[in-house]
Amino acid sequence: MYEKQEYCVIGKSRPRIDADQQLTGQVRYTGDMKVTGMLYAKGVFSIHDHAKLLSVDTTEAMSVPGVRGIATAEDTVFNRVGIPPCLDHPVFAEKKVRYKGELIALVAADTYETACRAAKLVKVEYEVLPAVFDPREAVKPDAPILHEDEPDYYRGNIHVVPATGGNCQKLRKGNMEEGFAQCDYIIEKEFATCPRRASPIENFVTLAIPEGTDSITIYAAQQCPHGNSGPIAGVLGMPQSRVRIICPAMGGGFGVKNYMTNEAATATLARKIGRPVRWALDTAEMFEYAGTNHGVYFRYKLGFKKDGTLIALDRTSYTAAGAYRGVAMLITMKITYWGCGPYNIPYQSADCYVVATNRNPGVAFRGFGMAQPTFAMEVLMDMAAEKCGMDPYEFRKKNMIHDGDYMATGQVVRSSGSEKTLDRVVEMSGWTNAV
Repeated sequence: MYEKQEYCVIGKSRPRIDADQQLTGQVRYTGDMKVTGMLYAKGVFSIHDHAKLLSVDTTEAMSVPGVRGIATAEDTVFNRVGIPPCLDHPVFAEKKVRYKGELIALVAADTYETACRAAKLVKVEYEVLPAVFDPREAVKPDAPILHEDEPDYYRGNIHVVPATGGNCQKLRKGNMEEGFAQCDYIIEKEFATCPRRASPIENFVTLAIPEGTDSITIYAAQQCPHGNSGPIAGVLGMPQSRVRIICPAMGGGFGVKNYMTNEAATATLARKIGRPVRWALDTAEMFEYAGTNHGVYFRYKLGFKKDGTLIALDRTSYTAAGAYRGVAMLITMKITYWGCGPYNIPYQSADCYVVATNRNPGVAFRGFGMAQPTFAMEVLMDMAAEKCGMDPYEFRKKNMIHDGDYMATGQVVRSSGSEKTLDRVVEMSGWTNAV
């Protein structure tokens, strides 16, 4: 038996250490920072969803008085970031652009106004290609291919799972034919969730300060500094120990600042020029350059008994990753493992695909892969309850997973709390009295 612990933090009310600064407006964000010799940056973005990148001419832009440098793919040591081992996202577009708003070049100047004027003078020549936006269309044999030159990460437009080399994350629990043969009712339904865009009050802002030729300090509104410092070090061609990322106060993140945004590009430009560079996206750029959460298409087949007992669930899903994989594999892993919700279903099958499309790369956002399958599963639960003539609450309670049960992955549930949560929601909402 464990002795009861007395905690000094858990279960205690503690004042926020930055409350006074928040209330008096003294909190210092990255956008508030200015250092000696700092330059201001402006991005040059793709105007097409999918196109060959024939040329990028910065000559006229560099001739503008006050412009100190322009970075493109040629200025990186390794022009890829992402979540290891899949570094598939170019810092600067090269050879192709794969979504509207993809970064092509970054201009630094003495003033922001000068950088904006010069960015408009960067000449980009394209050869427009067919684009695909729906993952269900992107998996068809005749669909436009986004990553034809990267077979290690892609087969067609389907992202490869690094651990297995396969195209699909799979889950199997029991013989599905046997499971559905036991069912009195079977419901088949397709669902789609739309992408949603986070809109933090503070946009993406990065200040990169080179320190000699062998190290750099990056101030950024960044939710994952430790995980992102390695890929950024690879872009700059320096040891990870020489890349320092500091996160000042953050004006909202919601997951969208988990993935690398403008840090690597800003650091590349600062290192090229040898001066501090700050790049802050405006609101319009945030809607073009920043990603959304992932839209997902589902096909569900749910089998159950007349008494409301769930028996079998077969799922297929297509996660719209956007042009690059980003966190889509992690999102889809959660969809694969836990797309059945908090319910005990003896027979389960799931085939879950991550598909490249000509949209902004998807990002983490509030719920991180659980909002999409939860929507689909809970709608199905309501439909199944109605089919059995049962109250939706009683139907869910009957099928709720409990401590000691096994998930479809084989994981033993140790501390669920799902049934207590459901009971509390019903109590607080007055559901029983309402019906």
